[in-house]
Amino acid sequence: MDAIAGAGLRQSDAWLQAIFAQTTGGIAMTDLDGTFVSVNQRYCEIVGYSEPELLRLRMQDITHPDDLPGNLEHFHRMVETGTSFDIEKRYIRGDGTLVWVSNSVSVIRNDSGQIVQAVTVTIDVTERKRAQEEARQLAAIIASSDDAIISIDLGMTIRSWNRGAEKLYGYSAEEAIGHPATIILPPDIIDEENVIIDSIKGGGHVEPHETRRLHKTGKEVHVSLRVSPIYDENGHVVGASKIARDISERKEAERLQSILVGELTHRVKNILATVNAVVRQTLGPAAPDSQEAVLQARLEALAKAYDLLTISNWESASLHDIVRKAMSPYPEDSVQIEGDPVLVNARAVLPLSLVLHELGTNAAKYGALSIDGGQVFLRWSVSNSIGRDGPVLSLRWEERGGPTVAVPTRQGFGSRLIKAVTTSELGGEVVVNFAPTGLICDFEMALSSLTDRSLAADRN
Repeated sequence: MDAIAGAGLRQSDAWLQAIFAQTTGGIAMTDLDGTFVSVNQRYCEIVGYSEPELLRLRMQDITHPDDLPGNLEHFHRMVETGTSFDIEKRYIRGDGTLVWVSNSVSVIRNDSGQIVQAVTVTIDVTERKRAQEEARQLAAIIASSDDAIISIDLGMTIRSWNRGAEKLYGYSAEEAIGHPATIILPPDIIDEENVIIDSIKGGGHVEPHETRRLHKTGKEVHVSLRVSPIYDENGHVVGASKIARDISERKEAERLQSILVGELTHRVKNILATVNAVVRQTLGPAAPDSQEAVLQARLEALAKAYDLLTISNWESASLHDIVRKAMSPYPEDSVQIEGDPVLVNARAVLPLSLVLHELGTNAAKYGALSIDGGQVFLRWSVSNSIGRDGPVLSLRWEERGGPTVAVPTRQGFGSRLIKAVTTSELGGEVVVNFAPTGLICDFEMALSSLTDRSLAADRN
């Protein structure tokens, strides 16, 4: 405390000594050249030096170089005029890390009124500066984002509006802030905002979703919307932030694609109908079991397969759906289906449908589906197989309860078609077993020839 006494303060001022020693703020005294002459414990903790170390240094030695010029300018002006000043700056701590501080600097005069020293009261504001920097960065991200980012309070009043929102919705920030969020909602979904707010208020989660919004011009825009709650310092929900991305181009592309797929489907059906008509005109009325009837049935099987592809925009079809569609002409309780979920690509849907059609037709003529009580069991699974590069689909067609089966003396067109299509179109092979209890066909096909992806999920 000698420095305080030397500055004209008496050692008997016990209360001043207590403040210097016990205050939660850092206190440092320096000469007019910046040399430390006295520091309290809290100041040492903030700047990361011991008292002996600081008493060998100057304020300039621990101030960040970028902050020093402004600090010295204020300090020299204070020494000349006696005017105190406040400043926020960075100190380089003893371990090399930085600490942000808020300093309040004043002069100390002797009994003659001369300025002889300076006293600094220091508060650590590192966390506040870090929070401010994070807020600044977040504000910069929001301001420059191409997505529309807005916030609303629980009364649905718009509180913030970035440039992305100006671009997407057409309103400037000045036009939007303070107005109800319903200005950008189409009239037919005006209640959507109430649903969002009610969910946010109740602590619920709003799933990302696609919806529509209204441009200033009255034009509707399609958006992908994400909503998050905004909390105050006490953890209470006070509003919602919304991030909207313009998906109008994607929606328009989907609309055009739907039109094209619809047109393609219409044309394919017309072609199949035309081919069927040509067959009937050329070959005449089709008698049961005649070649004409077989050909027409195969054309109908193709048409059913095309219907499946139409549903998925000609991309793929579920193997379960393919099997059910192919077996639809037969009583539901006579066909048992079980297998892993597999998505078959568009290229494989037609040949696979033809194979199943031939098996069903044969069973209806000669096998289990030709009599009451006969049944067909269709089971498949996806697994790895020795000798193959990737997963395979193993499918078994098994007939039970039909007429006694005998090995045919000749191979019909249907059998040849099944083997040829399985090998050349489906990248697999088939083993046919004419068991007395019923026909069994075991197929093994490379999964890569059937689908771009399989779903290893629970069985249906």
